[in-house]
Amino acid sequence: MNQETVNRAGEKVLGIIGIVFNILAIALIGFGMASYSSVQGTPEFQQYIEDEIMADPAFSNPEEAQMVIDMMSSSFNIVGWVLIALLALSTIFAIVALVNLRKRGKASMAGVFFILAGLFAGLLSLTSILFYIAAIMCFVRKPRASNNQNLRDDDFKYQEDQLRRKEESVRREDELRRDDTTTTRNDDDTPYRPL
Repeated sequence: MNQETVNRAGEKVLGIIGIVFNILAIALIGFGMASYSSVQGTPEFQQYIEDEIMADPAFSNPEEAQMVIDMMSSSFNIVGWVLIALLALSTIFAIVALVNLRKRGKASMAGVFFILAGLFAGLLSLTSILFYIAAIMCFVRKPRASNNQNLRDDDFKYQEDQLRRKEESVRREDELRRDDTTTTRNDDDTPYRPL
């Protein structure tokens, strides 16, 4: 059965926009991590720590405050690298989905990869929503049977209908002939009886 190909431009555009958003987010997170590490050693940052954090009455001694600051700095770097890794995985899945969209009949596989890309981009971020929409479009939009195939099917049905009508007319003619022959025989077989 011939099938038309579905134009997947919408899915491709959404995938490319999502990839661009992922790359921008990776760049922003990397810039934020680099900025934080460069600011961390400056005298202004040390002054801010002494004024704001070490003066906090919740900390009983300066060693506790320094330990919290060091833990926050290391956790900021770890969270940054984890986010970069997740966004990189999301970008890779989105690229694989775009490659699958180019292959005929692989739209469902592309939809699965778009869902994975959306999950790694964040459950409900703007990027993940774009990937989810692209996945839904991959699953929902199916190719239709081509017009040529529909014309052939209609032509075949027409021919079938014509053949059936012809057979019915032949059958009716045969029945009429049988009825005519039986009535003429009965008339000929009965002898003439005068009154």
